[in-house]
Amino acid sequence: MSSTISVQLDAVDALADELGALAAELDEDVLECRSAAAQLAAALDGPVGWQAGATATAWSSLAAALVERATALSGGLRAAVGAYRALDSALVSELRPVRSGSVPPAR
Repeated sequence: MSSTISVQLDAVDALADELGALAAELDEDVLECRSAAAQLAAALDGPVGWQAGATATAWSSLAAALVERATALSGGLRAAVGAYRALDSALVSELRPVRSGSVPPAR
């Protein structure tokens, strides 16, 4: 049994752009979190300062992982759309009627 999947390529492209922009924005927050981690550890004495700094460091690591994955997903979506459009264009050129005297495209 086969199923038909319908995808709006412009919408997927827009999603990839938005995901990439969000990843870039979050990447700036990662730097701020790392800076805050050092400031928290220095500002608070003892175990409380260490724990606050460690928590902020862990949060920045989590955000960095999210940036990495969102960036990869954005790139994957863009690549998929580009490949689909290239294939679609190739199919269209093969299906165009051959004019008299012209050579049909090689397969």
